[in-house]
Amino acid sequence: MPCRSLRGIALVYVAVILAALLAVRGASYSLAHQALGIEVDRRLALEADEIARAGPLPRVIATIEREQRDHDSADLFFAVFDSADRQVGGALKLRQIPPLGYSDFDERAGISGVGHGRILTRRLVNGATLSVISDNDVRDAFDALMFRAQLIGLILTMLIVVGGTAGMIWEISRRLRSMQRTVDAVMAGDFGRRIPQTGSGSEFDQQAAAFNAMLDRIGALMNDIRHAAKDVAHELKSPLARLRNRLAAIERRSTGTPLAPEIAEALDETDQLLDLFASLMRLWEIEGGHRRERFEPLDLAVLAHEAYESLTPVADDSGHRLTLRGARSVPLRGERNLLRQLLVNLIENAIRHTPSGTEIELSVVPSPTGARLIVTDRGPGIPADQHAQVIRRFGRLDSSVEAPGHGIGLTLVDAIVRLHGGRLALEDAAPGLRVVTDLPRDA
Repeated sequence: MPCRSLRGIALVYVAVILAALLAVRGASYSLAHQALGIEVDRRLALEADEIARAGPLPRVIATIEREQRDHDSADLFFAVFDSADRQVGGALKLRQIPPLGYSDFDERAGISGVGHGRILTRRLVNGATLSVISDNDVRDAFDALMFRAQLIGLILTMLIVVGGTAGMIWEISRRLRSMQRTVDAVMAGDFGRRIPQTGSGSEFDQQAAAFNAMLDRIGALMNDIRHAAKDVAHELKSPLARLRNRLAAIERRSTGTPLAPEIAEALDETDQLLDLFASLMRLWEIEGGHRRERFEPLDLAVLAHEAYESLTPVADDSGHRLTLRGARSVPLRGERNLLRQLLVNLIENAIRHTPSGTEIELSVVPSPTGARLIVTDRGPGIPADQHAQVIRRFGRLDSSVEAPGHGIGLTLVDAIVRLHGGRLALEDAAPGLRVVTDLPRDA
């Protein structure tokens, strides 16, 4: 499975480096150990050649005694046997003649004074046999020293690799967190937010500059679209307002005539268009993020109680039963008018899209991060695969095309929630729909 996180990539990188270091250090130790063994054999051969050049057996024995007396180190021992295989020279007593050539021995050989080592045995020209023995204690001590040096080098190298990797990961993570904070702020409506740059011209700065340029371009396009839409809305709103006034005047004059119902219907549709334009203007203002400047400490429970009292008569008139549950106080920071509109939109949406007699419950409770607002109805509900559709601008269900409204109520709610840094979720109440809004304590 491919690594999908920066930490996973770092772990794989460190593991690969560790494996490579172990392989290199192990190979280095093995080569040094083999080279030491070759050097021991070469030294045994040199000593054996020098003694063999002594000639007759008495001179060989004398040479061995001199070597044992004057030798620079005490790690070489000698033994010489006559043609009858009797040991006639050398301080080291052997039970039997070792095999010709190089051989190793350990404690089982029973060589007094030497636990284990290396032997070179040769035949001399006079029929005698010479054995040169190397004690492995010095070689083992060098092996242990070399192993410790390799281990210390491996540990120090790994500390450097791990430290460097950790520093690199920290720097990349810091840059990514900075980018993520910018993305979160832009998604929350702060379209002026940009990734900080150090001016170093590094790859990180180049990436930040490219990302900021992209945000600038997106912001410019959004501003163009927003201004164009506002201009269209303003241009249409004035004629619609004049049309509405004229229809209202005609309605007053046509009272009791056959055209009165049609004029009343046209007037109602004109009011809906004006309401739509007002909602769109409000949505564009919210999505622009400018309303964040009006955030202040408030109590969401108080706003919920006010919305409950003002909309209870509306619910009663339509045959619905509205109840309020939750905590007495739920403090947070936000824009009072927008949160009041959020509450009204959610309750009115439940009233509008559920049949008469449906129970609607409004609940406001504290959460670990702030506040949780829940509106639950016991109506027909919405299929789970269509939850995202009803939040989308002008989104409607196929079964509710003829229903009142213009499909922007939940879009406004979602925009208000995102402006406050919260999250909107639609859930199945079985039966009915549950709209859950989580708002942070400090937006």
